[in-house]
Amino acid sequence: MNNPIPVLIVDDEQDSRDGLEILIRKHFPELSVIAKAETAQQALEIIVDQVPEIIFLDVQMPVHDGFWLVEKLKMIRVNVCVIFVTAYDEYVIQALRHAAFDFLTKPVETDKLKDAIDRFQLERSEMNLNRKLDRLETYMTRGKIRFNTLDGFIMVAPEEIVYCEADKNYSYIHLTNGKSHLITAQLGTLGKRLKNRGAFIRISRSALINLNFLESYRRKSKTVVLSDILQKYELKASGAGSRKLLSL
Repeated sequence: MNNPIPVLIVDDEQDSRDGLEILIRKHFPELSVIAKAETAQQALEIIVDQVPEIIFLDVQMPVHDGFWLVEKLKMIRVNVCVIFVTAYDEYVIQALRHAAFDFLTKPVETDKLKDAIDRFQLERSEMNLNRKLDRLETYMTRGKIRFNTLDGFIMVAPEEIVYCEADKNYSYIHLTNGKSHLITAQLGTLGKRLKNRGAFIRISRSALINLNFLESYRRKSKTVVLSDILQKYELKASGAGSRKLLSL
């Protein structure tokens, strides 16, 4: 017997989470509910750690909705089957725009769920092949740049850089995987090397940010907030940097 397909249920309502889990356990032995989450942020942490193949995802949730989670998964290139589950069918168009595998309305009907699972299993082999090809294409075209370090060098793709921070004659590069590397180059030199390699702007004498991770800017305190999957960074912008941000 093949290993069951790992499933994550994401819904802010406990009755909905428990009800769907009972339905799955009763009628779909080919699925295994490995976890349940009540927020999109909690779900993201579970997905990174446990890597489910299917996510049953509620649309409307407090703080972050289901579409927020899908965008985060795109950022970290997680390939997973997303099946939106909601009481409001007007979200179907938006769900399709976010490349949902399927869309179910509450309360979930057994036959509708069976149709979705059957279709997933039929396309599973093709999906696995496409994932491998996508990963290969990403690897081949990511355009890494060499940066010298104190004991050698590292190869980094510009889209993996959240921001760069000056440290006297050196600089720190902060990456999407949470790691930071000390580079033997001044921030101005890094800015020149990253010019035309992404949406980078200098917000102060000590910080160069990737606009793809910009979450917000607070004018009064001149505070820039960068959001990187599971982390947030707060940086101060200079007067010139503030003007650049406000002109975006």
